[in-house]
Amino acid sequence: MILRSVAELPIKKGDRVLVRVDYNIPVNPEGLITDDARIKGTLDTLEYLLERGAVPIILSHWGRPQGGPQPEMSLARVLPELQTLLNHPVNFLSESLNDVTKASIDAAHAGEIFLLENLRFHPGERKNDPQFAKKLASYGSYYVNDAFPVSHREHASISLLPTLFNDPAAGFSLLREVDYFSKVLHAPEKPFIVIIGGKKIQDKVRSLRFLLDKVDEVLVGGGSSYTVQVARGLSVGQSIVDEDLVDEIDDIADSPKVKLPIDYVAAPTYAEPEKKKVVRADAFPDDLEGFDIGPQTRKAFAEFVSNAKTILWFGPLGAFEEPAFAEGSLEVAKAVVAANERGAITVTGGGDLLAMLRAFDFKDKLSHVSIGGGACLAFLEGNKLPGIVPLIKER
Repeated sequence: MILRSVAELPIKKGDRVLVRVDYNIPVNPEGLITDDARIKGTLDTLEYLLERGAVPIILSHWGRPQGGPQPEMSLARVLPELQTLLNHPVNFLSESLNDVTKASIDAAHAGEIFLLENLRFHPGERKNDPQFAKKLASYGSYYVNDAFPVSHREHASISLLPTLFNDPAAGFSLLREVDYFSKVLHAPEKPFIVIIGGKKIQDKVRSLRFLLDKVDEVLVGGGSSYTVQVARGLSVGQSIVDEDLVDEIDDIADSPKVKLPIDYVAAPTYAEPEKKKVVRADAFPDDLEGFDIGPQTRKAFAEFVSNAKTILWFGPLGAFEEPAFAEGSLEVAKAVVAANERGAITVTGGGDLLAMLRAFDFKDKLSHVSIGGGACLAFLEGNKLPGIVPLIKER
């Protein structure tokens, strides 16, 4: 799958370029941005366009507003961080579709840049409304998708808008995402291992099934492991289990490629880390809950990692936010970093894992840290993403 790159567009000075990004980023209770990775990921595309004298028109969303505009979901809060990181003034247009917006864009000079208000303030965005897409299309001569995290959505600015242009293209961030995940899917160097963690396995089951024939081992830890342990007939005490899945994942539970923890770090509750103890997976106390993989499992998982040449990792292996339950994730992360240093391809994704890597100061020590969550999993299920199909050169 070869995508048309923004670098291939015949952009001239003054050309208006619609750039779909995903600035739906986390903020703290005071409204301050806590993770600017998605903004940083789009900078090289925006800088490229500005260097050519284009007029980038940034399209994004924030949250899931219901019933029209909601001030707490305005993209105005992104503006200070975007201007600082881009080192360039950005014009904010508080309404996406009115005459003032059109007039402002029409009157823009080369090198100006605009950020439109939250597209989801309009019902036409999530309804995939053709008229909404046509209105947005009237603002630009070119379309660039640099919003990999939402490219699995059939929303107007993602799936319809690019079809209204002759040569819709991918931004540099999206190209990096597709390149790395394509390598993992279609040309992984062996041994190829997948590490699955996180609180629940439900959202990873389809991806895991698709990948099982391609991988050498799957290491399952974190909350995801308890449901598989129960499917194998073991008790996991008070640990989190997706009961609805237990009878549906026999193929995963029975696969010899799937490696589960042989021991855990458990405690009565998350709030009582001082009472933690190491327990065997086949003798899990009824009154305890698992919060981390145990020392034997850490060693075994690190050994698998040390032999791998391609590593795909989704989800922490324990409740790493509490230092008492962080050792498993930390030890395996160190092994993944060491594998990367010796030349292995290491690809990770998901918000929780990104937060973990940042906490361990490992974020920049891997081959690729994806900013996509649901889109990563959809891609790894072998699906054709609605936001990416229109960007394929031969379609």
